[in-house]
Amino acid sequence: MDKLVKRFELLFVFALFVTGTLFLLRIAYLPIWVSTPIGLGLLLALRSFVHLRYQIKIPFALLTLMLLAIEVDAIGNLFGWYNQRFRFVQYDELSHCLVSALLIPVVVWLVQTGLNRYGYRLPIGLICFLSFATVFTLAGFYEVIELWDDKYLHAEPGWRIHGSYDTANDLQWDLLGMGTGAIVSYVVLRSRKVGLRAEQRGGRLRSQ
Repeated sequence: MDKLVKRFELLFVFALFVTGTLFLLRIAYLPIWVSTPIGLGLLLALRSFVHLRYQIKIPFALLTLMLLAIEVDAIGNLFGWYNQRFRFVQYDELSHCLVSALLIPVVVWLVQTGLNRYGYRLPIGLICFLSFATVFTLAGFYEVIELWDDKYLHAEPGWRIHGSYDTANDLQWDLLGMGTGAIVSYVVLRSRKVGLRAEQRGGRLRSQ
């Protein structure tokens, strides 16, 4: 029975990975009323799997952050902003920065919760660094997805990769968003930890 459950888990994770990859491959062409429900469905499927398998409930606030990351892309497609340059930045650059910043707190929570579940305690700074590395890996994989779309699914190159510096420029803005999100996550978690310690000290003093 355990082997059957593990096989089902592997099949589900593989199916979720393939579905998510296909979604990211086509998200640039989907209208907002299509990408939003698909993205929400994938997020709810992920939350259900994590809850059933590991008895961990991903907070809806974090799911909202991930959905907002999808909406950043969807809104750009809706208003055609990807073809426009604003005063200081292109929307494509801004979207890379925002999406990375929105995803960092989610990964920080997942890493911290997973480590706590198995009895590991790591410094908050290290958790934020590991989360940073994880999101950067995901950002790199997304650039590979853009390459697949541009090279194999369109007759002419340059559909999604505009120029020789496009990928590096995207990753540069990803780094900016990740760094911002990691710093904010560190400050929030650090302040909560300090506050919790202060409450514990206060409780001990009152008990004495």
